[in-house]
Amino acid sequence: MPGIAGIVNPTADITHQCSHICPVSDAVRERGPVGSSLYISSHSVMACRIASEYNAGKTPWVTKIKQHGKEYIIVMDGTIYNYSELRSQLESCGCIFRENSCSELVGYCYAIWNAPCFVRLNGLFALAIWVADEKKLVLARDHIGAKPLYYTLMGSTMVFASEIGGIISHPLFRAEISVEGLSELICLSPRNTPGSTVIKGIHELRPAHYLTFSPDGTVVKRYWVIEEREHTDSAEETASQIRELITESINMQVKADLPVCGLLSGGLYSSLITAIICKNRRSLFSHVYNTWSVEYEKGSKLTSTSFQSDSDIPWIRWICRELGTRHHYILLSTEDLLDALFEASEAGDAPGAGDYYSALTLLFREIRKEFPIIISGDCSDELFGYGLKAPDHSSTGKRRFPWASNLAEKVSVFCTEIMELVKPFEYVDKCYEEALVEYPRFAINAAGLKKDYEPEWFSLYWNLPCILSRLDRASTLYNLQARVPLCDYRLIEYLWNVPNEMKRYDGMDRGILIKSAQDLLPREILERRKRAFPRPLDPVYGEKIRNALKESIYDTGSPLRYLLDIRTLESMMRQQDASKRQTSYQQLFIWLIQLNGFLRSHNFRIL
Repeated sequence: MPGIAGIVNPTADITHQCSHICPVSDAVRERGPVGSSLYISSHSVMACRIASEYNAGKTPWVTKIKQHGKEYIIVMDGTIYNYSELRSQLESCGCIFRENSCSELVGYCYAIWNAPCFVRLNGLFALAIWVADEKKLVLARDHIGAKPLYYTLMGSTMVFASEIGGIISHPLFRAEISVEGLSELICLSPRNTPGSTVIKGIHELRPAHYLTFSPDGTVVKRYWVIEEREHTDSAEETASQIRELITESINMQVKADLPVCGLLSGGLYSSLITAIICKNRRSLFSHVYNTWSVEYEKGSKLTSTSFQSDSDIPWIRWICRELGTRHHYILLSTEDLLDALFEASEAGDAPGAGDYYSALTLLFREIRKEFPIIISGDCSDELFGYGLKAPDHSSTGKRRFPWASNLAEKVSVFCTEIMELVKPFEYVDKCYEEALVEYPRFAINAAGLKKDYEPEWFSLYWNLPCILSRLDRASTLYNLQARVPLCDYRLIEYLWNVPNEMKRYDGMDRGILIKSAQDLLPREILERRKRAFPRPLDPVYGEKIRNALKESIYDTGSPLRYLLDIRTLESMMRQQDASKRQTSYQQLFIWLIQLNGFLRSHNFRIL
């Protein structure tokens, strides 16, 4: 999908700064490697990267429309799944379409309905609209935050881009990491506080928000708000409604001109999506549905260190046999993972995704050789009723996020001076409290967040956008479009008000989802426990990781070595056992390698 970028100043002529768009656009070229389309005026310069040869010269990615006497210029990254429905409504309002593009649709949506139009868009998107007659820039991001979008203010000029690197590449921007940014890196990466980045002065446009930048100033508002209400549907009605919403979302995202395929692990989510697609295949497309998964060479000695450790293969084979799919296994070795480690980290704006991200990028590289669109089962586990429990605390008695179990281990390798600046546990407490305060802005009629519902809120507000952002970046690296039907905002709205005890129907994790799919899949797959992503325990691989880390921290030019407690880190590296703790050490070492590369690649100055 294309990357977007722009430089806007509604109060001053920036014609002399037009050339600055070149390095900004070039920095997001991985989202559009073929070329770029430009719009240049005295107050606005915008670029949209062209993602494939098919698009080059055929679709004017910088779209111009005129409506009600005003000119609108649109650049967009993403897809609108309810395009046909919205186009029919807009044509009835007098809009005349000259292209068959989502950016043209978005332009007319805004021209007719103004900012409330964004809640109508069912899709994954990051977009910018320049209203030339009003000298106003509008930025918007999809409901769940799958598509990235960043911005910064330099005096009266705003710079925006699909990647942080686009803003950093602006000739007048000075990239610095403040204490707050360092705290984000150490305590939260590969996640980040919504709306924040590790770079001083660069902001992330949050999911379900839009920004207006005009001579009157900058305003950021939320456009999607869930109504908190009593759930009156019975368990049977709830299961039926969930099934209907999932099916509708899948049909909307799969029915496309381009061929689609899917990820399949044999778990509940991917198997359910595959079953629904195969059941409705004749109405969606004519080809055999292809599925993909990662497997490892037998000599690689990889294992799942938590949850259920049985192989995915028997379950995948059952799905393929019963549903008639054609499955593809991508065989990886630990050498493959090591080679992909640095490439994978460069695709993201934060280090720390580790082996999972490396394997995902290698998988997507192979898929893109045959298919342009992949259907993924990524979603918010907690919203479906998985792992619901009381908020957790660390051994120090401090609050921690459900997915941040190794904070004490991470901070132990940093020197005392850095820890006194960062104050990691106090910082996490602050982030926790800020997230709770944010909740009433998300839900209508909500005075506060009930403690039992904190896991769902943190999953939706914090964890899910980070998961989907990694999925988007890994796929975009190879010009592959990833779609996530279980993240449809209408399904999220419905699930939000379903009581936890009903989500855990029959006392089972994801019980209500299992009930909704009981006629599609055998009980063994429906009730199969969630399997963790396999982690390498190969001693040779572990040794190579340690050697790579040593090369990083012993280099006198390393930006990371002066932040670390080298003696503590060396002690960890001397431990050779393949215990569970050693596996977590290995992931920590990978994170440090990626962190060092992240700091070095952008030549950051840490304040």
